[in-house]
Amino acid sequence: MRQVAVQELAKGWKDESWILEFLCDRATNDLFQRQKDWEGNPRLTALEAIIKQYPNYPQTLILLRDRAKNDLDEQVRKFANKKLKQLE
Repeated sequence: MRQVAVQELAKGWKDESWILEFLCDRATNDLFQRQKDWEGNPRLTALEAIIKQYPNYPQTLILLRDRAKNDLDEQVRKFANKKLKQLE
């Protein structure tokens, strides 16, 4: 449910000044813990939105490095590593 909420906020409010800060917070602080492989992780959704909607955000690489190393969810770590390779 939170994953869908993050996704919709990212799309519908992308021009609001607070949304990037919100997405960064969700990417690092959402308490999601995967129970099933099919569940959507709000941290991953937030990372995807940051990369897509804010490609020139100067902290993107720092955020991706942190998530690649420190995220509890393997899918988020794999995604962050893949994006790091593409962006570096």
